[in-house]
Amino acid sequence: MKTKLIELLESYNDTALIFGKTRMIMINEIFYTGKTHKVAIFSGANSAAKSGALTELFRVLSVQTKIALACFSEITPEPTVETVERMIKFLQDEKPDEVIAIGGGSPLDAAKAAWLVYQAGGTIHDYFGVNKFSSANPGRKLKKIIAIPTTAGTGSEATPYANIVDTKLQVKKLISETEIIPEHSFLVPEFTHSMPRSVTLATGCDALAHAIEGLLNVGQDSADPHANERALAAISLIVEYLPQALADGNNQNARSAMAIASALAGMVIRHKSTGLPHLCSFSWFGRIEHGIAVVLLLPAAWRYYNASPVVAERTMLLSPVFGGNNPNEVVDGFCAFLQRCGVPSGLNAFSEITPELLKNTAASAAQNKMKLELAPRPVPLEQSQQILSQILQQSL
Repeated sequence: MKTKLIELLESYNDTALIFGKTRMIMINEIFYTGKTHKVAIFSGANSAAKSGALTELFRVLSVQTKIALACFSEITPEPTVETVERMIKFLQDEKPDEVIAIGGGSPLDAAKAAWLVYQAGGTIHDYFGVNKFSSANPGRKLKKIIAIPTTAGTGSEATPYANIVDTKLQVKKLISETEIIPEHSFLVPEFTHSMPRSVTLATGCDALAHAIEGLLNVGQDSADPHANERALAAISLIVEYLPQALADGNNQNARSAMAIASALAGMVIRHKSTGLPHLCSFSWFGRIEHGIAVVLLLPAAWRYYNASPVVAERTMLLSPVFGGNNPNEVVDGFCAFLQRCGVPSGLNAFSEITPELLKNTAASAAQNKMKLELAPRPVPLEQSQQILSQILQQSL
């Protein structure tokens, strides 16, 4: 990969992003300096083994013969409160010194949440929201997970977010906490080769949405001077290499580019909030892949944003990528790219996205005052349900 891309990865202050399979040996250095005696490894049921990541991790750790390993491999997609509670009990029984999470966004998010609660005490419900731990414990630092992603899209390897499903309320809840940002993340493109085409597409779309939504969020430009450069780099990588990864899952150049793009996009949303597509699709779990949902909602939301001259000007930065002589033509080019990748033309391709669900989504999303205000073009509270309903209908 180009030196500039590696520099963008390594300039990130929150996480040491370590690229390449050969550099996994650095895990031993981390544990040696920390005097680690036991490591807990969290993963999904199949992805860690299928990708080869678990085998490689065991090989690397075999150098450290005095380190005991405890494995929990029962994390399902869309992890629930109950799953995280079982993980916390596992940690209480095993009492590890460090935690490694292997997999896509689900294992990484669940591990971040469980490790937080294990160290901080209380229950997971105490930490849903924004910086609930760090606000109540100023100056206190927690140990953080080591992340080894096996997908390229969620960006969980670089973010302070953990999405967990509350099955009792049938909603997905968010922990946003700076103390759960992984301290070290190992980006190994070879581990993403085993992703099925459908997962490659959904996760790639998720990363693309993260980068675009962050770039368009003109109101938070001051939060990170590198965010827009990272967003533009991620978008360019995805547009060039996602089609190649879809065509050939063993294309090493494409997988490497997508791994870097995912991390860059995660860095972007660390400081610049996602917008209305993420707000509206937040609790559609089990009905539609998250990445597909957000890119199908993005065009209508983007056209709403473009009524702001500042956002319209920002949109034109993507003209060289998607084509178009004006902001709405850029959005048209984005839609054309999605179609070339095989994304359905609208939400009506998914039977579980019903009129009743859309109506309830507009009503519930309209209650999130903070997210409405942080949108690239803020949504007036008194008009929010109407505006969100229009965006949802236009996304069909």
